[in-house]
Amino acid sequence: MKDFLKDRLLIEFNGNWNLSEIVAVAILLVLVVIAVLGIVKLIKRLIKSANPRKDTIFSHRKNKYKNSIGKKNKY
Repeated sequence: MKDFLKDRLLIEFNGNWNLSEIVAVAILLVLVVIAVLGIVKLIKRLIKSANPRKDTIFSHRKNKYKNSIGKKNKY
């Protein structure tokens, strides 16, 4: 792996940072952030799809069988 990085990308492990090394680290950091955000989005989607009853189409309507304090009417 070190040979590949040294030959192809001109990255040397001598402690001095070159422009190609900084660009490679920045690209790697961006890829890691995109991967983490994708995993978080996938987990959120799985959690939301696990309980489909939370999103109902009538959740905004008032229940006509309850009065203003939330107790059920007798009739």
